[in-house]
Formats: sequence, C-alpha cells, structure tokens
Amino acid sequence: MSVSVLSPSRLLGDVSGILQAASLLILLLLLIKAVQLYLHRQWLLKALQQFPCPPSHWLFGHIQELQQDQELQRIQKWVETFPSACPHWLWGGKVRVQLYDPDYMKVILGRSDPKSHGSYRFLAPWIGYGLLLLNGQTWFQHRRMLTPAFHYDILKPYVGLMADSVRVMLDKWEELLGQDSPLEVFQHVSLMTLDTIMKCAFSHQGSIQVDRPSDPTEEGSTTEGGGAGEDQEEEAFGFSGYPPLGQRTTWTRCPTPPCALRRH
Repeated sequence: MSVSVLSPSRLLGDVSGILQAASLLILLLLLIKAVQLYLHRQWLLKALQQFPCPPSHWLFGHIQELQQDQELQRIQKWVETFPSACPHWLWGGKVRVQLYDPDYMKVILGRSDPKSHGSYRFLAPWIGYGLLLLNGQTWFQHRRMLTPAFHYDILKPYVGLMADSVRVMLDKWEELLGQDSPLEVFQHVSLMTLDTIMKCAFSHQGSIQVDRPSDPTEEGSTTEGGGAGEDQEEEAFGFSGYPPLGQRTTWTRCPTPPCALRRH
C-alpha cells in the first residue's frame, strides 16, 4: 500500500495557477464591461447630437461644474446658452436631458411611452403597483376608473383654494426678492403644496405657509425654548392644533365641497 503526499512546491503551483486563471477571468469581465460602457456612451452621444451641451468629463460628466452652492446659477447660464433643451451628464454612461421649452414639453407629455422604473422600483413594496408604476392596458383601466373623481365639475370648487395658496406663496416671494439674493423655492413650493392639500382634503382653516417659516434655519430657531417638545408634537402634520401621529382620528366626507373630509 502506497501513500502519495503532495509536495509544498506542487501545492503552491496549483494555487498560483488557480489565482492566475481567476485574475485573467476578472480582467476579461472588466474589459467586456468597459467595452459595453463605451459603446453605450457612443450611442448616447449619437442620439443627443442635436442637443448641444457644455463639455463634459468622460467619467464624471458635469458633476465637477455643478457645485452645490452654484448649481442654480450654472443651470440658468445653460438655459441662456442652449435654448429648448440641454443634456446633463451625471457620469460617463448616465445622462439626463433637461427640457425647458413649452413645445418640447407638449410633445413629450403627449406620448405614451413605457415608464422608466429606475426611480420608482424601490417604492413598489410600499405603494404597490398602482397608477404610478403601471403601464399599458392595465394603467388605462385603472385611470378610467378614477376619471370621474377628477372631473372638472368636481375640481372646480377647489380652484379658489388652490389660487389662495399660490397667492400667499407669491406674496412671500415678493418680500424675499427685495433682498437681492438667490431664492431657493423648494421649501416654499413644498409648504404651498401641503397648504393646498390640507385646505382641500381636510378643510384646514388658515394657512400653513403663514404659520410655519419656509427657511429651515428659521424653523429650527422657533423650536428653541421650553415648549419645543410640545410644539413638535402638536405640529405633527405641519400646523399647530393637529393631533399627534399616534392618536386615533376618524374622518367622514362632507356632502358638499370644499369640505372634502371632516375630522371627529
């Protein structure tokens, strides 16, 4: 009976051969992926050749040009230089076309192309596959069921409430524009949207835009002091007097607009 024992040199040779084969396989996969990215970028460049844009880095795109504190000014310059539309390269193989021409927008919104699920796929476990994610015939069936609820005659009584919320926001902008400084409209539009929803859906009396500041720094300063915890609890839905999120609340629909829902 004979017993064969692998020598250390032979064992190291086998391991070295496996590592070399694995390294070659990894390099081959990286090369294939690089070729795919290159071909995809060339296809994008050809597809967007009718829309000029500032020079972009082959890997970082326009990220280096769009600094966090100068993004709005840079985009305004692009709008003046490149009318109708301008490609915005996020990185080498990812581009986003910014449209700011009414005729272009009319054509895009009039199409029924399939939706891109890249931005909404992670929401599917929470919101399910409704109008936001559906496509094709299933989407048309769901949309047809909801069409009567959004008829013009039903929405007409709410136009005045929406106009009031927008008017409050524009009045605040008139005051802030006098300071001769850039105006960040995200917080203002968010409060205007919340104000409109609370008036139309929950019959909220007053204006959330007036009750709460649009500047996050101002909002933080108002919560300082002894009643900070109570204010945060009372303003669970954005305005004082609303019950905390954990409190049970029932709603009933009013017979006539603009009071859509009433709290008990």
